[in-house]
Parts: sequence; structure tokens; C-alpha cells
Amino acid sequence: MTRTIALIWSAAWRALLVLLAIEIAVVSLMRYVTGGDTPPPPVAANAFAWPFLFIHTLSAVIALLVGPLQFVRRIRTRRPGFHRAMGKIYLLACAVAAPSGFILALGTSAGPIAGTGFAVSALLLPVFAWLGWRAAIERRFDDHREWMLRAWALIAAAITLRLMLPFSGLVLGLKFYPAYRGIAWLSWLTNLALVETWIRRGRMSPVHEARLSPA
Repeated sequence: MTRTIALIWSAAWRALLVLLAIEIAVVSLMRYVTGGDTPPPPVAANAFAWPFLFIHTLSAVIALLVGPLQFVRRIRTRRPGFHRAMGKIYLLACAVAAPSGFILALGTSAGPIAGTGFAVSALLLPVFAWLGWRAAIERRFDDHREWMLRAWALIAAAITLRLMLPFSGLVLGLKFYPAYRGIAWLSWLTNLALVETWIRRGRMSPVHEARLSPA
């Protein structure tokens, strides 16, 4: 019974994460790529909104949607060619999203605290992605998976940010800009903390220990 509940819980939160990623992707594309929706005033006020908002949104959405596919074990084992092809697309998307995100961080209308938070995230993303790529080339596949999880945690800050903003205003009653400055850091630091916890728990699992033990 306990194992069944655990499996249901695991499937539920994974499905919720994917649904949130799809919802954020659709809304972002409508606001910043297709022009079908009006961007929020603080985002539209970014000094470098054009063309970098378009570039960043498109590349980040690709990374946000492709990332979860890379972590599905069945795809990795049964369709390794597909996994590698999607991995190249994911790396390219990260390579574009990071510098465009850094430029947008410099132009944010929320001030230097928020700008620094977004900039640090944009600087860490290519580092994590490169370390993951390097680990795959060297066939260190556990390290590869861990670094790619960290990279996607930064990309998924788009989800966390959009969950934290309404919570800070509607529940905590905080004003937008003070909350936004803190969330510029908390959105990705929270994700990294959750991923690190997940990684460390995985390292201590019996399956991981058996894989590392000598034959």
C-alpha cells in the first residue's frame, strides 16, 4: 500500500510539473512572441525588451518543454537517438536563453537587487549545461543527469516565479516590487535546493549504491 501511494504521489507531482510548464510556455509565447496578450508593465518597461524578450522567451520555452523529456528513463533507454537529438536542442536553447536573459537582467525596471538575482541565474545556466554535456561526453552519466537537472531547475524558475508572485500579493499582502526583488532570487534558489535534495536522496538509494558497487 505504501509503495502504491508513493507511486501515485510521484506520478501526480510529475504530471503537475509538466502541466505547469505547458501553461507557462503557452502564456509566455502569447505575451512575448505572438503578441496575442499584453505583457505586464514591469516586463514591458525593460530597457532591452526588444528584441531580447522575444529571443529569451522563445529559447527558454523550448528548454522548459524539452527538459522533462530528457529525464524520462524509458525514453533514454529505448530511444537513445531521440534523447541525444533532444539534448542538442536543449543545450542550444540554454545557450541562447542564458545570454539573452542576462541582458534582460541588466535592463530590468525592478532595480539592481532583482537584476542581480536574474543575472546570477543566467550566468549559472550555461555553466551547469556545459558541465552536464561534458559529463555525457566522458560517459559519466550519473553526473550528466545531475547537472542537467540543475540546469533545468534554473529554467523552471519561470514556473516558480509565477507561483510565488500571486502568493506574495494575495496571501502575504506584499507590494509588487519588494516581492519581485526577493522572488528574483527565491525562484531559482528554491528550485536548486529542491533538486539538490532530490539528487542527494537518489545517491543514498539502494539502486544507486548497487550501480556503483564493483561487479
